[in-house]
Amino acid sequence: MRRNGIKQNAHYTFKYNAALGRHGWLRLTPAYSVRLVEEILAKLDYSPRCVLDPFSGTGTTGLVCANRGVPSLALEINPFLVWLGNTKLAIYPNDKVAAFLSVAKQLMQNIESYVPVAQPPIYKICRWWGARQVDFLARVKAAFRTIQDEAIAQLLAIAFCRVVIEFSNASFNHVSTSFGDPTDAPFSTDVAKATFLSVCEMVADGASSSPQAPSKVIAHDSRSIPAECIGKYDTVITSPPYPNRISYIRELRPYMYWLDYLKTSEQASDLDWRAIGGTWGRATSLLGTWESRRTLPHYVYDIGETIAGANNKSAALMANYVLKYFEDMQEHLSSAYAGLSHQGSAFYIIGNSNFYGITVPAEKIYADMMNACGFVNVKVRVVRKRNCNRQLYEFIVSGKKQ
Repeated sequence: MRRNGIKQNAHYTFKYNAALGRHGWLRLTPAYSVRLVEEILAKLDYSPRCVLDPFSGTGTTGLVCANRGVPSLALEINPFLVWLGNTKLAIYPNDKVAAFLSVAKQLMQNIESYVPVAQPPIYKICRWWGARQVDFLARVKAAFRTIQDEAIAQLLAIAFCRVVIEFSNASFNHVSTSFGDPTDAPFSTDVAKATFLSVCEMVADGASSSPQAPSKVIAHDSRSIPAECIGKYDTVITSPPYPNRISYIRELRPYMYWLDYLKTSEQASDLDWRAIGGTWGRATSLLGTWESRRTLPHYVYDIGETIAGANNKSAALMANYVLKYFEDMQEHLSSAYAGLSHQGSAFYIIGNSNFYGITVPAEKIYADMMNACGFVNVKVRVVRKRNCNRQLYEFIVSGKKQ
């Protein structure tokens, strides 16, 4: 496959989504581009009856489909992302959006009167926010938790998540989260109120444009397709976690702790272990006792042995991670194929990876696994060069069901 001249193509990343209504409500680096999904839909030689996204994440595929009048279903193992996806897909009447903005203004006018909730049990929370930021956020959470109207409370929670990050000292520009100096971050309650209301205006603008087709996110492990979805979808458009060992919930932890989806670090690492791809905390140690089923193409195990032989104390662990990742994805692909309507198509947006200078050709492995599952006309198209490493690219691997 020729890769010469392939550029970083930022329009195929989360950056493209920032100003696109509900897609831009929260910034999450792993999110893929709205444009990529739109291009896939536009090039189909049929009108999809229902699209399945088995790795919903931030809900990109579902929302693109809903906005184009295409019904969709999505699966997601993370409860926060299930909530986020369904909140993005909900219909908010104009009077509800107006009421949301009115309530937000009232809350900010009286924010000092609310007793702050307990700060979330985030490890070294002082790295994330200064004391004044934490106090303000704790009062905002206390305030919107008093709202009985579910739709208004959901929109307030979206705005709250946005300012949680805007007021933080964290940066997600690298594989590991980095932090600025909290003492260098000036804070004014009046400015914070204005910022929150400005974010609410942005959220309201997105909420005012309603989806044109029914879509929903189902809480489910994507290794298998639930019975309620089997036979209902004729297209799969998704982007699974990449085989890069980055924590599945790396950028999600602040939201999940503040909104009570996480209460302990053990819960976070357990979720990482149950997800496909990404390890953190206890999940990493569990890899040491994991045993392979030896069901992948033989060359994948050769790659695993090469990684295990690298001069690094974690080499054997990382070899297990790579093999587990692809065995999990093999299980998913088999189930997704079985549930796909005849003549249906599947598109997987995926990136390759590199461990200790050893390239893991995810695009080839996906293509071979799809062929083994029964897909025909399997194709690999390189989409963009990723800026983290000159050897890393993003691909679309696609196939059809006869």
